[in-house]
Amino acid sequence: MYILKNEFIWITIILVGLFFSSSTPYSDQSIVSPLERFDWGWAEPVLADIDFEYDGSPVSLEAKGTVGLIEFLIRKAAHFTIFFILGALFVKAVARVRLHAGLILLFAWTLANTVAIYDEFHQSLTPERTPLIQDVVLDSVGALCGVLLVGGIYLAKRKGKRRSRAGYVTTR
Repeated sequence: MYILKNEFIWITIILVGLFFSSSTPYSDQSIVSPLERFDWGWAEPVLADIDFEYDGSPVSLEAKGTVGLIEFLIRKAAHFTIFFILGALFVKAVARVRLHAGLILLFAWTLANTVAIYDEFHQSLTPERTPLIQDVVLDSVGALCGVLLVGGIYLAKRKGKRRSRAGYVTTR
């Protein structure tokens, strides 16, 4: 059970996974082939409404095709989710140090952003990979959401502990 509760182990696992992913060429990571095995016709009405630019390229059903658009959305959701989790874990790790609550959140977010920047730099060294500032921004937003969620919970618990130590009675 210690492994499940230790945020440092999970941070390490995520960092190793990011390092491995960043050093793998796109062609070795592509999930297009497995996605092509499914009939995505049911999703096309929803996907038809998606139309924006990412890194100067159109992202739409017309531009990418059904499977290409789904793969793009999965990849970007993975960016957001991984950094959401990383930001949350950094809050738990940094909270062990007695700092002002705002500094804990800022430091955790800064650590996650540093990882995002390094991850994109690392991709620049890998064939078939392109470092994108948009991915850093996406990672940063994911990390910010994780930091704010877990940070808010942490701050609420910390405030409750201070109240109980100060002699306030809480009723439920």
